Amino acid sequence: MSNYESILNYYKNELNWNPPFAEALSKYAPDGLKGYLMMRESVQNGHLPKKTRELIFTILDSLDDEVTGAKAHAVAAIEAGLTMEELMEAFVIVTIVKGINVLCKAGVEAIKAAEERLQQLNSANETK
Repeated sequence: MSNYESILNYYKNELNWNPPFAEALSKYAPDGLKGYLMMRESVQNGHLPKKTRELIFTILDSLDDEVTGAKAHAVAAIEAGLTMEELMEAFVIVTIVKGINVLCKAGVEAIKAAEERLQQLNSANETK
């Protein structure tokens, strides 16, 4: 991901999300977007498996009550092979450390989105 279009394509194709910050950065702070893309690329090409990266993004977005991002990353994590049990265990850990509100807000929405995507994937596999 070396340019603005490639990061937008990642969000659109991988997460089904069009991030408003990317457009704003590209207009008014292109060097800031370039720096962000470099960090993002280092993670995308890093050592963690995709399901783990997406789980971390899910949890961090949930902590910030960023529902749209939490849902998108939870779906991407499921698509990468994360199980619902792994997702729930991560939310139990967060609940232990940060309290139940994280789970009650964005967490529940992320879990619902993950469940829906898992059902879609299972249905598609059954029809094959």
